[in-house]
Amino acid sequence: MLSIVVPSYNEAENLAEFCRQTFQVVKRITPEFEVIIVDDGSTDNSWEKLRQLKRRYPRLKLIRLRRQSGQTACLMTGFKQAQGEIIITIDADLQHDPQDIARLLKALDNNTDVVSGSRTIKNRPAINQLISRVEFWLVRWFLGIELDDSGVAPNAYRREVMADIHLFGEMHRYLIPILAWRGFVIKTIPVAIRPRTAGVSKYKTSKAIKGFLDLLIIKFWQDFSTKPIHIFGSLGLFLMAVGGILGAEEAVKKLVFGISIINSTIPLLAAFLAIVGIQFVVFGVLADIMIKTYYKDNDHHQIREKIL
Repeated sequence: MLSIVVPSYNEAENLAEFCRQTFQVVKRITPEFEVIIVDDGSTDNSWEKLRQLKRRYPRLKLIRLRRQSGQTACLMTGFKQAQGEIIITIDADLQHDPQDIARLLKALDNNTDVVSGSRTIKNRPAINQLISRVEFWLVRWFLGIELDDSGVAPNAYRREVMADIHLFGEMHRYLIPILAWRGFVIKTIPVAIRPRTAGVSKYKTSKAIKGFLDLLIIKFWQDFSTKPIHIFGSLGLFLMAVGGILGAEEAVKKLVFGISIINSTIPLLAAFLAIVGIQFVVFGVLADIMIKTYYKDNDHHQIREKIL
């Protein structure tokens, strides 16, 4: 059984051709498959188009979110619905070639858990290429993982790989690094990125900032989720050392040199900034841990309709 998970937002102009190409390719691979398109609360006539396509393609499964929740929400919704032993992710904008599905499956041998498509044709705007390059080096630097490309599509996953994955925010961008960190065997093959022929790109540079913040959380979770005392303890000891040095300095001024420290604001300011900084860091991390725990069993996106 093969599951194709497809996030889609305002791609009404591409859906018919996407389904035609995808079904043509997958039918040649296996008779047992499903194509799951998750509509991210589209505001065009995507849902009406999908309902029409459902009559033509019985193996097409449709899920519609109540509002736009992002690609991470779409992928998590699709992963939970998928019944296949192998799950393929691919975008509905036709920039990913459905012909690459066969190549991904061929590369998914018995010794491989994930096959990641490495984008070889960079025909995107220069700013997007720059952001992708920065993300690429940040992933290598922060997570210590050597990957040619950390994108999420087109990729192939064994079902057991996705059994305990819980993503939110913009964390879909780091799904491959997360799986590599967990010890799954990942193989990379080159895939083509085709120019858009219809529709408008949904990529926004502002997502890079959110993605970077999510990367910080992943870094924390990777290094300190089971030993938070190492980071908080180290920070606490450092601040205590700084406070001790400042306190000793002021004590020497008063006791040895007889210099009055009554009007000195340095010790008070240092203590105030240290306390406030610790509170912000601790509250931020604890809040993220609580949110992560909450969303593990409670999706923040709601499904409006299913046609399975």
